[in-house]
Amino acid sequence: MDFFDKMKDGISKGIDTIGAKGKELMEDTQIQLQISSLRDRRHKALEELGALAYALFQKGALADEGAQAVCATIVSLDQQIAAIQAEHAQGHQAGKAGVVAAPATGQALMKCDCGVENVAGVKFCPSCGKKIG
Repeated sequence: MDFFDKMKDGISKGIDTIGAKGKELMEDTQIQLQISSLRDRRHKALEELGALAYALFQKGALADEGAQAVCATIVSLDQQIAAIQAEHAQGHQAGKAGVVAAPATGQALMKCDCGVENVAGVKFCPSCGKKIG
């Protein structure tokens, strides 16, 4: 066997190996996709179960103490979210494009339409990129 035949055999073996590894990788990827899909479906089913349990809690029909504690936490979180949203909406409406004093530095601040306070003299909002002033 001469040099070129040996090289040809080596390349053929390499190609076969790469093909086999590629096939393994493809099969592994398909299996991982199936697992991921099943996990997503499981997560959605758990969300539905949670929504049903929460609806029972709201009706006063949920007897399990552990589930009631989790539902009470959800109610508390909902209240905190609503309070923050209301505070944000009030601050956004009251200070739209107004100048306020920064409490720590005493420097004037410009409030952008997006609600972010920026040091006076800044030409663009670092949050949304809108031109200020």
